[in-house]
Amino acid sequence: MIEIDLSQGWQVLQDVHDRGELLGLFEPDFRTTIGKGVSEWQPLPRLAHLQTIFALQPYFGRELRYFNDHAWWYRLDFDAPSTPATLARLTFEGVDYFAKAWLNGQLLGEHEGYFEPFEFDVNEILHRDQPNTLVVRVSAPWDKEVPEGRADDYSLLVIRNQIKGLYEHCDTFVQRDVNPVGIWRPVKLTMSDTCLPGGRLHATAQVTEGSAAKPVAITWPVLAGHKIEGGEFNAWIEEVDTGLVVAQEKRTVTLTQGGNQLQTSLSIDQPRLWNTWDRGEAARYCARVSLHTDGRSLLSDRVIFGVQTVTMTRTENETSVSLNGKKLFVRGTAYMPDVYMSKMNTARYERDLAAMRRVGVNTVRVHVHVELPEFYDICDRLGLLVLQDTDLNWNFPTDDEFARRAVAVSSAMIDMLKDHPCILGWVCMNESRSPEANRIGEAIEQAAHRLDPARPTIRNSWDEFDLASGDSHYYDGGLGGGKYTDIVRRNHKMLSEFGADVPASMANLRSVPALAKRLEKLAPHIPDLHEYQYRLIKYQIEHLRIRKYNPCSGYFHFMWIDLCPQSFYGVYDYWGNPKSDGPGGDGGLRAFEEANSPIGIFMEHVDQPEAIWAVNDLDRDIDGCLAQWWVTTQEGREIAGGEQELSLPADTGVRVAELSFPVQSDVKYRVHLALRDAQGNDLARNRYDDPFHHPTLRPGYPWRIDHEIGVRLWDA
Repeated sequence: MIEIDLSQGWQVLQDVHDRGELLGLFEPDFRTTIGKGVSEWQPLPRLAHLQTIFALQPYFGRELRYFNDHAWWYRLDFDAPSTPATLARLTFEGVDYFAKAWLNGQLLGEHEGYFEPFEFDVNEILHRDQPNTLVVRVSAPWDKEVPEGRADDYSLLVIRNQIKGLYEHCDTFVQRDVNPVGIWRPVKLTMSDTCLPGGRLHATAQVTEGSAAKPVAITWPVLAGHKIEGGEFNAWIEEVDTGLVVAQEKRTVTLTQGGNQLQTSLSIDQPRLWNTWDRGEAARYCARVSLHTDGRSLLSDRVIFGVQTVTMTRTENETSVSLNGKKLFVRGTAYMPDVYMSKMNTARYERDLAAMRRVGVNTVRVHVHVELPEFYDICDRLGLLVLQDTDLNWNFPTDDEFARRAVAVSSAMIDMLKDHPCILGWVCMNESRSPEANRIGEAIEQAAHRLDPARPTIRNSWDEFDLASGDSHYYDGGLGGGKYTDIVRRNHKMLSEFGADVPASMANLRSVPALAKRLEKLAPHIPDLHEYQYRLIKYQIEHLRIRKYNPCSGYFHFMWIDLCPQSFYGVYDYWGNPKSDGPGGDGGLRAFEEANSPIGIFMEHVDQPEAIWAVNDLDRDIDGCLAQWWVTTQEGREIAGGEQELSLPADTGVRVAELSFPVQSDVKYRVHLALRDAQGNDLARNRYDDPFHHPTLRPGYPWRIDHEIGVRLWDA
């Protein structure tokens, strides 16, 4: 098999009069002349979203709108090797969003989406003795339809006709003028005189009860250029970390010309289970397949998978996750690290995911988009569960044609990701408040159960009263207004969005002058906002930990890192720095450090102290613990203290002791907590500075917005 990278040498132009097909832009001999109104082909330095190449500021600005007003045409002239290959396949690994492709003037086909690879068979069209011309029309048009009577509702302003979460919002999350477009992943040509991959190799561990062996179904699509008799099909499974072969099979097969499905089931005896990092090892297996004939290797492939079982229990009083038959308390965060996925890479993923693990995160929600394949590989390796959203968000069409498109794009995502052991389950829709949309969520749910029957789904994230969903979104003290202590009035079963967005440090904002200028009057108040984010996240995570399984089974903070310079939900800013200007430093990140570890010790309080709690999320008992606490004024005067011996059973929260002392409104207190094991080693520490005076939202938030830059302003 020959594989040729076609990612270099592209040219591009924009069809500003939308006449490209009429003019024959796809023809190899097309030339621009007087009257056509088409620019010369412009060399493209790399394949990426076009805004990241041509825009001086790709994250905001009215000049961005022209990128989506009209389609872009790509052209590549290339030579193919002179080979007796009977098979040739052209693969696009990522095109955003609508694509239509021609080779040597002949239409290959069309595709909708942005994350899914797609392919065309080109053997009959490909030239071996002269140059080839590949032309692709790419567009991501603006959605201009708005619902009648709802023009003032930011979350429903645009009917989102494209099935992707990463474009135009009206609440400053993704700026109004941003809609990524372009060929942004590699393009490849593969050729062979015998056979090529005919699709994605799958290895699926089957759910079985009461058996020490686990069958693994292997399915390998193969495209044969001619009939192959007496082929040797090899399949084997090995442990990723040791290379130990745990199952294998070899048999003779016959392949017919065209598409074939090679299938087998191998059994792993006493399999090592994939677990989150806080519950055990993230054991992974590699399924390998190969095809030989007459001692010649024709084709081979591999896929990483894991053996695990994920379920969800949903009742009126419970929404919980179980991993490998044991309930798991979810300590999660949401992740959407960049508006333009072409800017992401392995190094950025490694940085972000390692930082999450350091502060106790065991589950990541990929919010209304699909990440690069590298992301899921790293989560597999690090033992981080992933709750994966589809791209359906807020308001979208509800006709049958859109439903068909939505199911097709979402099914492609599930088929692409379902072998990853990190996948917890699938979120079919996010915050869809239209009753008519519910049938689309149900259709995606049915497709998910057909493609990946062992994993749970959430039909419509935020609908806590629907037992097909069961999670809730509340922004007490943030977007929802009020105080962050209002969370004590709610009985969250699974809180999948909460938090407050605050700007990055002014030192970093100044790298984007227009943004810094717009927030200049807010600059003196940014340290207070960083402190506010810290106090909100810490208080709300600790409250949810204290309410462990009574009824809370976990949470996802919104969100880990800012997805662009002017969108501020993260505990890290867009440049990867903690929001650390507050008096305690590190802002929301410090809240995770103090409140999110698997073992924690917390003070239950609102305006008065109530109790000391210890929480153990690990799957093992911790006996012989000693909890200690002491309270002082900020000047150091002792107010109260005590200690208590206790045991922490596996996966429980324990009310250690009551804590009561008279709180004077004009005094600032400090509370120190420590939890030690039988040998005197620290299991957890915590500290509260002035915990009984709760800061409130700064005026102007969240509704005062600059839509030109796409930034919240507050009142300075």
